[in-house]
Amino acid sequence: MGDIKLDHILDCCPIVKTDIVRAENTHLFSSEGKKIIDFESGIWSTALGHSNPRINRVMIEQVKKIIHTHYKLTCNTAEILAVKLLNILDFQDGKAVFLCSGSESVELSIRLSKLISNRDKLLTFSNSYLSAYLSTSFPRDENLWEQIDFLKCNNCIKKDCTKECDILKDIEFDDIAAFVLESGNSGGRVLLPPYKLVKFLASNVKKTGGTIIANEVTTGFGRTGKWFGFNHYDIQPDFVSLGKALGNGYPISAVVMRKDISNRVEEKNFAYAQSHQNDPLGCAVANEVINIFKEDNIIDRSMEIGEFFLDQLKKIQDSTSIVSEVRGRGSMLAMDLSISNTTEIILEKMLEKGFFIGTTPVSNSLRFYPALTISKNDILSMCTALMEVLNEMEDRHI
Repeated sequence: MGDIKLDHILDCCPIVKTDIVRAENTHLFSSEGKKIIDFESGIWSTALGHSNPRINRVMIEQVKKIIHTHYKLTCNTAEILAVKLLNILDFQDGKAVFLCSGSESVELSIRLSKLISNRDKLLTFSNSYLSAYLSTSFPRDENLWEQIDFLKCNNCIKKDCTKECDILKDIEFDDIAAFVLESGNSGGRVLLPPYKLVKFLASNVKKTGGTIIANEVTTGFGRTGKWFGFNHYDIQPDFVSLGKALGNGYPISAVVMRKDISNRVEEKNFAYAQSHQNDPLGCAVANEVINIFKEDNIIDRSMEIGEFFLDQLKKIQDSTSIVSEVRGRGSMLAMDLSISNTTEIILEKMLEKGFFIGTTPVSNSLRFYPALTISKNDILSMCTALMEVLNEMEDRHI
């Protein structure tokens, strides 16, 4: 076929043409033999590293048996996965359904919340990324969404949130079907909602008959240093939407719900079907992902490696005026820059040095969501390279 120029891939987002042909843990390799250390874990998915040998082995074994079934046929692999997730979440006798993408799992959770509450309005944070689908992506319909900008709470000195607060006083909780909580990703900006605000909203939504949906597509499976992002807020969700790390890069997602919620859904005779519902291959992968997380203490490692990484980024901040802020939770970290329109330039320069990092240009931020299996040496090497690039950028703007 001759040389492939990669000119026929739709450019929905800017594409870096690298022709990646294989990967091993946190290392990517191009067709030209260049090694690139991945600090995005795919797209925040390969929490256990690329081409994890245990997961690969399970995939091969399952492919030899069966990949796909009809949504009306049962699969013991899916039942085993459901039980594992329910045990982790402490949703005794609850239920789960397995889908393909995190966006779909969030959408289905919302649909079910509206169904059982007979309400249409939803509550979330204005800076939360919920899904790629029209009804939940930006901009959100103001008639269907109550949105709170929690950044306005940064200077609040009150011990607890109250209905008298100017930010909260107009919320009609009786109209809310669900509070959809994304606990800190914020589209890669790592903006963390205040504890007291999350508690206040969750309490009032539940008190008035609404439900709590924890969107854990990105923040689940150790990304924040705990099993799930909502664990940082001491709340009990009714639905948990999972994706990304659940399949370590393989496309599987889940909606997991409490027993009382699943009972109410089934009372409505709700029907939902799609082509890859409860597929055996995806469920087999997710079962092994959970096994590895437990056996290798990945949650603890995420917190440890995240604290180490954050310390290194703070050292960079202390060494250059170009960094305005560094923040993180677990292995989900961000760095804001004081010089605008520089993130994509830095991305290119870092790629030349053999490191792939994330960028959020709208907030002039760099982000770091590495595999939870990344080594400290890889972090130190990246930080050294980043310091060189930032110094170069700073010298240009003096």
